[in-house]
Amino acid sequence: MSREMPYASSPIAPPAAPTPTVATEPSPAPARGLALWIVCISHGLNHLQGNMTNLLYPLMMAELGFGYFQIGLLTTAFTLTTNGLQAIYGLLTPYMRRSVLLGLGNSLMALATAATGLVHSYWQLFVTRIISGIGSSPQHPVGSTLLIGLFPHARGRALALHTTGGNVGTLAAPLIVGALVAFLDWRTVFLLVALPSLAVGLAYLLVRDQLPLTVGRRPSSQASWQAYLACLRNRNLLIISLVQMVGAAGRGQGIDIAFLTPHFVNDFQLDLPTATLLITILQAGGLFGPLALGWLSDRTSRKPVLLASLALSALATYGLAVIGAPGPLLLANLLVYGIVVNSRLVLTQALIADSAGREAADAAFSLYFFVGFISAPLWTLIFGWLMEHYGFTIGFMAMGATYVVAMGLIAFIRTPQSGAAARA
Repeated sequence: MSREMPYASSPIAPPAAPTPTVATEPSPAPARGLALWIVCISHGLNHLQGNMTNLLYPLMMAELGFGYFQIGLLTTAFTLTTNGLQAIYGLLTPYMRRSVLLGLGNSLMALATAATGLVHSYWQLFVTRIISGIGSSPQHPVGSTLLIGLFPHARGRALALHTTGGNVGTLAAPLIVGALVAFLDWRTVFLLVALPSLAVGLAYLLVRDQLPLTVGRRPSSQASWQAYLACLRNRNLLIISLVQMVGAAGRGQGIDIAFLTPHFVNDFQLDLPTATLLITILQAGGLFGPLALGWLSDRTSRKPVLLASLALSALATYGLAVIGAPGPLLLANLLVYGIVVNSRLVLTQALIADSAGREAADAAFSLYFFVGFISAPLWTLIFGWLMEHYGFTIGFMAMGATYVVAMGLIAFIRTPQSGAAARA
């Protein structure tokens, strides 16, 4: 059987200029390990803070006087802010170190979380959610480029650990919030959770970038813009970003969970604790699935692994659409669903890292996260409308179809030289 020749994408260079001197000495292993821990923990706290507000809305609604429509506005404002701003960080990294951007972002999100515990009106809450979205926005693109610089020969595994850190925060949110509200009011919960996030934000002062600022010339805004334009002309980068955009779930933002939980409660007649336990099984799959498939993609070709992940995502989604009662089949389906749906983010990021050059990494990841994540609010509205008018089965079958479309896009991706191939 013939084997497709790998496409070693050329680094996307900035405009012609004197060749800069770039520090290339690798960071010592302990320093890289510390950076990995800080980035992954901050990602977990990022997801914890992003999800805890959704869990505390029932306690906040009566006191602040808002309803479900206002919750929708808060969610949309946060999502659009954090996803939309991801596009700009390739313009900022020539002027600021990645560790500084991440430290400022996590500290700002911590302060916004603390301020949420002090609000006395809905519009004050609205402002804190937007500020929290601003603080959250650098975590994905900047954290990813920092890690691929520190671990150039283990991109899949490093990015998988980053994704798993976020999934741990998502999984921990209901456990931590549920335990705290048993003893504390919702305001105190926000204030307490803000403390470790602020500590991690300050811990970024200990992190050294491995993709450093170039020396030998001053940062050029024109060079940054041309790096973006070069990325937009790179077919591989655009198609990989579209694969992430087209797939409905798998961004860690709970599109599927928002519909599965009411389905379990209303259609299966389960109580909320039992429904939450089922969601926990799904999220457990999201902890080790990205690690396993990221590791596998480092040792094989990433395209077949991504293709298999998408095919299984479609099948698992169809399974959830048609399973009519809780039982062992539902439990197994939820676990497989969590493994494969949450792995697409890691695999597409690794392909982006393989397809972009070192100096284009910031622009490439900024555009990837913008394109790949900006569709989330639209998918939420579309599937919500379908389920409202045609039922859960039709809505989730439509969600499964998005992964089939993403599989079609993979045919247009040229196989970049992976980390494994680079070592060969």
